[in-house]
Amino acid sequence: MATEGLLKRLYREELAAWRDHYRRYFKYAARALGLGFVGHFFLFSLWPSGEQKALDLVVNALKDVRLEGPAPLLALTLFYNNVRASVVAVAAGIVPFLFLPILDAFINGGVLGLVVSISRHQGLDVPQLVLTQILPHGVFELTALIYTTSVGMYLSAEMGKKAVAAWKRRSGTSTQGTSPHACQAPNHQAPAAPLEFQETCPERLAANPPGLARNVVRSFVLVVLPLLLVAAAIEGFITPHLR
Repeated sequence: MATEGLLKRLYREELAAWRDHYRRYFKYAARALGLGFVGHFFLFSLWPSGEQKALDLVVNALKDVRLEGPAPLLALTLFYNNVRASVVAVAAGIVPFLFLPILDAFINGGVLGLVVSISRHQGLDVPQLVLTQILPHGVFELTALIYTTSVGMYLSAEMGKKAVAAWKRRSGTSTQGTSPHACQAPNHQAPAAPLEFQETCPERLAANPPGLARNVVRSFVLVVLPLLLVAAAIEGFITPHLR
């Protein structure tokens, strides 16, 4: 019961984080994925000679994924590979301002566009391919991808706020234009601010966003990992039998 209560509380926190932080970035991540797909599909449709070079790059990047062998091994390999890629995508958000995780959505959309373009040039039934080989596990995997990108972009934005707050503290501009009740009052004696006010001071919150690391880790564990696990199970056990 205690574990069940903890999970409910954590998922309530996750829902609040989605509403307050991630939702604004989710649409940009989805658009980047779609743009990558459409752009690369038309690129390789007009430039078929470049397909093989791009495919070689993708195959080299996925060289650790062995499609042969028993289904459990394939599922575990796919899960590990996707988790590793998701960790890298989120970690890219440590760089402030640049929102580098959005490149992950764009690149993965480009890979999908490449696969569809190659299938089309080889005369395969593209709708059937999408319905049987991509969509069953892709519903979960692409959702995890977009969510991961959203979390990484949130991290990048918050790291940017931390950088700005640190620069203001070093340059001595963080107290300019503030009220006499600001966080710091270096030129006169003032009673210490109560703890509640210290926790809500804008400069203090900007310098140390509450729960930033907790939000990122919780989102990865509660949302991204389960989605990737389901996707890997479907791709390993079910997709090979669909035609």
